[in-house]
Amino acid sequence: DLIACNAALEGCCCEIESVTEADRVVEMMSVLGIRPDEFSFSYLGYLYALKGLEGKISELEALIGKFGLSSKNVFLSKLVSGYLKSGNLDFVSATILRSVKEGNEQGACFTEETYGEVVKGYLEKGSTKVLANLIVEAQKLEPSSVIVERTIGFGIINACVSNGLLDKAHSIVDEMNAQGACVGLGVYASILKAYCREQRTAEAAQLVAEISNSGLQLDVDSYDAVIEASMACQDFQSAFSLFRD
Repeated sequence: DLIACNAALEGCCCEIESVTEADRVVEMMSVLGIRPDEFSFSYLGYLYALKGLEGKISELEALIGKFGLSSKNVFLSKLVSGYLKSGNLDFVSATILRSVKEGNEQGACFTEETYGEVVKGYLEKGSTKVLANLIVEAQKLEPSSVIVERTIGFGIINACVSNGLLDKAHSIVDEMNAQGACVGLGVYASILKAYCREQRTAEAAQLVAEISNSGLQLDVDSYDAVIEASMACQDFQSAFSLFRD
């Protein structure tokens, strides 16, 4: 059945990483009349991205359209993973930006796991500047209506914070500022949450001021979170300054 075939396909593509073996599974599915789903195409996409088989990826995309699969979320995530493992960061960036374009009002489709892979892959090559550039380019494409948590900036910065790389998150913001780029709310939001969690409330209050000065507007819940964190650690000066704002 499809579940068993996808398990075999995943093994061939993601573990053995063999195009020949993957082709055999695909041929068997065709003979048995088993219709592939998004996961089937995604495993193949990972393998083809890893091997640099762009022609094969184009063929997959044409088939996805023919099979009427409306969502490419898992497929694009697997492409990113494959390109990351191959070290092709240019194609990683291109795929992420493409996801933003295709996401319309919904924003990008990637999970925390994928963002974690992206951050690790870029930082291993010392590419803080490239990550900053990626966020800047994504912000140009993202509609103003997209929710903060679905922005590329939030995803990347949140992955830095979640993996204990708050200093790298700051380096990315510094790089964006150095370029004279607009720093979106999604970039600030994750750092602000980290400050609250670590009770670095003076820095949180300073960041809120920076956000306000940049012309961006935080939501009420974010203000409340910083005020509560300030009160909890008896940083009354920060709490009162935020309350006045």
